[in-house]
Amino acid sequence: MARTKLYITYGVILVIFIISVYAAFTVNPFDTAKDRVDFIVTITSLIISLLAFIVAMNTYVSIDNVNRVTQLNGNILEDENYKTSLPAIFYDYGQGDSTKSKDEIFDKLELKFIKESKTAINFANNLQDFIEVLVIFPALFSNHESNETIRRMDRLITTIEEKRDNFLSIGTGNLRLIEETVKLIKGVTDYQKLISKQDFNVESDLIKVRGTMLKNSVSQTVYYNYLGLFYNKKAMYLIGQHIKLNSDNTDLFDIENHRQLIVHKHKIDSGVLDTISIYLQESKNAFEHAIKCSQNDTMWEGFIKYNNARTTYFLKLLSPDEKGEHGDWQELMDDAILARMKLNTLIEDVIKTSNNSYLKDYFIYQEYIARLVKINILIARKEDITDFRGNVLYKAPEYKKLLKDSIINFPYEGNFTRIVEYQDKIRKLLEV
Repeated sequence: MARTKLYITYGVILVIFIISVYAAFTVNPFDTAKDRVDFIVTITSLIISLLAFIVAMNTYVSIDNVNRVTQLNGNILEDENYKTSLPAIFYDYGQGDSTKSKDEIFDKLELKFIKESKTAINFANNLQDFIEVLVIFPALFSNHESNETIRRMDRLITTIEEKRDNFLSIGTGNLRLIEETVKLIKGVTDYQKLISKQDFNVESDLIKVRGTMLKNSVSQTVYYNYLGLFYNKKAMYLIGQHIKLNSDNTDLFDIENHRQLIVHKHKIDSGVLDTISIYLQESKNAFEHAIKCSQNDTMWEGFIKYNNARTTYFLKLLSPDEKGEHGDWQELMDDAILARMKLNTLIEDVIKTSNNSYLKDYFIYQEYIARLVKINILIARKEDITDFRGNVLYKAPEYKKLLKDSIINFPYEGNFTRIVEYQDKIRKLLEV
């Protein structure tokens, strides 16, 4: 629009210039050669002045357009008080089955980055919208359509990187925050793709992100949470490589696999054990930083505390902790269970999503998987099973009454099969 108005201005000036030249030509007597020379010099000067004016105006408009396109004042990425809106996520994406939820997320993100990212501030705000829904991305990669999800994600990331490159080609400076945010999104999605393929020897762009440049708490929370997961998976990969498991099942929280780990952990080479401990300590540090950044964000609290509890458990299992610096993994796990209970209560009572909501089922799954992982560990270690308040429910090693507990015998009919697998294995073990 500004360029069109400028061309109209040029047209008006040109018309006035032509009329003025014609008028001057008609009234000038041109009696002598000097008159003709003076006229030519005057017209030439006017033409040069007009050209200089056009060049100056084009330069000004170009600079103004670059500033308008690349300016980031007031964007959400720099808002240190920004918080994730739980109701908004569920209202936008959480009302249908897995396919509908996935399509709604990708349709909105594709629209934002293809058609609604014409300026840097629009692009930055859309990047924050993407980061906000990363909390539910594991659910998208867990369903039977994960290959299609990965292909669609790759196309979206390519679009985002092209947009980023376009902005960086006309200016850098204040666009560095955008560059780091794109790295964060790509690192998280690459990590999620590897995990969906059960590839635990993960490599990630996350370690390339300059996390200190991220400004709002949501971006920082996502960064440190996934950085912790990255280091955790590096440690789990090494453990799996050096502990012989009974089957192709690589789940270290499976009761039989966990018993094998407890029995044979001393066989891990000391050098490898040191590397595992380094990864786990880096993982724990990242999760603790994420907890501080999240400021008890309802959406992220349960995820981070659960991840921290798992890492703390392996850290205490595989490395000396004479001073008790690692913390109590059971307390951390109980905090995670409580956080997930609160989130599900909020979803049920406040947001009131429909019963067939895929995302609602996903968060129910998160609560129950935390409970079952805790039970699996305690059974494998032959320790008392407690509730999330620390009260003893079932004394070791007599766990028969656990079979009557709702966590074991409730008929789970959701989308995530891991709950049923854990329940079945506990039943088979205790019914012998």
